[in-house]
Amino acid sequence: MPTGTTRWTHPATTITELWPGPAGYPEQASTQRLWLREALLRAVAPGELLAAWTTGGFCEPWAGNHTVLTRSTDDGRTWHPAGAFAHPTRGLFTTELFCPAPGEVHAFLQTYDNGVWMTQLHSYRAVSRDGGRTWDGPHSIPGGVANVWVNRGLVHAGGRWVIPVSWAELHGAEWAPPSVGRAPAPLRVGARETEPPAVPYGADTALHYRLGNAWADRNHRYCCGVLLSDDGGATFRLRGYLRGGKHGHLIEPRVVELSNGDLAMLIRSQRDGCLWRADSRDGGETWHEPQPTAIPNPAAKVNVLRAADGRVFLLHNPVGHDGAIMGGRNPLSLWVSEDDLASWSVQVDLVRDANPSVSLNYPDGYLDEAAGVLRFVWEDTQRVWLMSVPLDIA
Repeated sequence: MPTGTTRWTHPATTITELWPGPAGYPEQASTQRLWLREALLRAVAPGELLAAWTTGGFCEPWAGNHTVLTRSTDDGRTWHPAGAFAHPTRGLFTTELFCPAPGEVHAFLQTYDNGVWMTQLHSYRAVSRDGGRTWDGPHSIPGGVANVWVNRGLVHAGGRWVIPVSWAELHGAEWAPPSVGRAPAPLRVGARETEPPAVPYGADTALHYRLGNAWADRNHRYCCGVLLSDDGGATFRLRGYLRGGKHGHLIEPRVVELSNGDLAMLIRSQRDGCLWRADSRDGGETWHEPQPTAIPNPAAKVNVLRAADGRVFLLHNPVGHDGAIMGGRNPLSLWVSEDDLASWSVQVDLVRDANPSVSLNYPDGYLDEAAGVLRFVWEDTQRVWLMSVPLDIA
């Protein structure tokens, strides 16, 4: 942990700093510190791990956003650079590394412009057959799916790929987003041209972010569904049209297969202070209307994983809010259900921070059942942490 930390970690866990690590924190050419968000971790082959996180620019969304890849070939003990995904003019976020078979990785990428975020994003997929060493694409997602925010997928018992997604729908009167920028032409006084003064790059970030998000919030609703593929990713179809919550914002769904083959979707709500849930009994083709659960949530994405013995592991921030002010993403906790989400036999904090302004964000990882551990990464907007938790933690 950083020097002078106010952070506590559960003594049964192990934790290491994955990035920036011993080399120290990198800075941009502007000397501003790099921002980062949403680390991902996958086992792509025996003993071989692939991790990714989005960084660059000054915030999200920003044109400098790009995804960094790193690899371990010794089960996470050491790590080496493994490339990046970046777009020359648009921001880029990698939100899922889907691994349906050993060595096969489907990276789902979203690109966007400053200030408009999910409301006008473009969706793509890059595919690797060698554990992320080389990539084909990015290409469009086959099937006409062009503007979804992709989340962690699973392979259903019948072999179907089920990949949850969310998207923004414009339903307000303000069609165009706010515009921020310099004059489109130089100043002229007779034959003399004068270049107008320019503020440093990134100085208007807060204005872009504030105006763009306010416009998006006023004029959009966020909906959820799933991408289904029955042909190994050759084609996809979008199913489900799940809406609800205060202000109509349900985003970043996660799915888990229950013991009877049904699917349960846990969904982040922006205003309700809890997770929402929807269920499917036909492999994701149709979904029941989503309903709020008793699981507190501060408007943050969660991770849900099912073990071979039927236990469901939920990594999340169990903090609600009053519907107006978002609760803090602190602590980061593990809940375990042994009865298909009906109850939670284990509820244990893994990381806590005494500083209420600290966020312990977006846990993502996998179950290593042979080793008896849950491995995952999370970030605090400045560092990526790799954590290992015994599956029998109490």
